[in-house]
Amino acid sequence: MMKTWLAVLVALGVCYVFGVYKQTGKVDVPAIPSLLQAGENAGGQPSRPSSGVEAGQTFALPAPLDGRDEHILHHKGYVVSYNSEWKIPNWVAWELTAHETKAKMEREDTFCEDPDFSGPQATLADYKRSGYTRGHMVPAADMRWDRDAMKECFYLTNMCPQQAAFNAGNWGQLERQCREWAKRDSAIWIVCGPIVGRSSKRIGAGRVVVPDAFFKVVFVPYAKTPRAIGFIYPHRNKKGARMSEFMMSVDEVERRTGIDFFASLPDEVERKVEAQKPAGHWRFMDERKKR
Repeated sequence: MMKTWLAVLVALGVCYVFGVYKQTGKVDVPAIPSLLQAGENAGGQPSRPSSGVEAGQTFALPAPLDGRDEHILHHKGYVVSYNSEWKIPNWVAWELTAHETKAKMEREDTFCEDPDFSGPQATLADYKRSGYTRGHMVPAADMRWDRDAMKECFYLTNMCPQQAAFNAGNWGQLERQCREWAKRDSAIWIVCGPIVGRSSKRIGAGRVVVPDAFFKVVFVPYAKTPRAIGFIYPHRNKKGARMSEFMMSVDEVERRTGIDFFASLPDEVERKVEAQKPAGHWRFMDERKKR
């Protein structure tokens, strides 16, 4: 067990050295609290050190993409790999803590172009009368802990065209589940984004790509045994579907997307958590209701 925790500590150190972290604006990265000094919460899981909650915390980002347009943009609450050819993200990554899920800031629907990106990007006009919603990758409900973080999650670089029923249905259900996991496990790392086919539809004058499917991977670094889970959802709402129908190992999501997630973790830890077959420790809200 001690070896596992030491491996995780090394992972956090690697993230820090390479500047892979959840930014808190344009400020210095805070010192990384020691996991070994953290207490345990009521569920027996190591608690996330409170000294880093408000100041931001390191987390592992995907490896650079090969053969795909990519522009890395750092915002207060998340990091995005933006594809200016598709005009949607390749992926979006963020850390969500139990502390952040308790915030009650009201949603602010201030959709706009990203002022931090000068290249080609989607516009509000591209979505108008397209039949698709502006689907958040980082959900607004995850950014209620800070006004700037809330504002920046409405940048169009964080959006993909989504069917309204899917956005509010299957996808929204998974977003709510992630918040439940963050509450239970002190903090989680999330990466999500679109899966684009060769003949994917496009909308608007800017020819914004409509994804064929969406992926999400979740890593729990503060569990007694670090673990990860992956999901791929076809871009259509399936009424009555359970979240477990779409779950898989992170390795399988990597195979289907071509993205190397959590690349800065030590190889031993990365191989172990990404190969895990989702098991009983991943409890789903929708399954509890049906028992």
